[in-house]
Amino acid sequence: MLLIAANVFLFFLELQGGTPFIRHWSAIPVRITHGHRSITLLTALFMHAGWMHIIGNMIYLWAFGPEIEDAMGSARFLFFYLAGGLISMMAQVVADPLSSIPVLERAARLPR
Repeated sequence: MLLIAANVFLFFLELQGGTPFIRHWSAIPVRITHGHRSITLLTALFMHAGWMHIIGNMIYLWAFGPEIEDAMGSARFLFFYLAGGLISMMAQVVADPLSSIPVLERAARLPR
């Protein structure tokens, strides 16, 4: 539940801050490959490209998270959640290391 609360809280900050907030806290591959703003690999895990994105993610986290957390324990589940997210962010950077587009905006531009 704390992960859901953190995601929702940061989504509202993202809505209030708009593009400047997104450009500051979303992972931008070219910055990361040049050794800048590595913290965004973590902060980008809590950002979402719109209402459907956050609603869908939080429904899955609410539906499956407690069972997985019960099986793994809270600390291991948190590590699993963060490690999985960090690996996916690093994969985005490796896939297009010179991109200056925030990963969040790239997700929003995908064809539906």
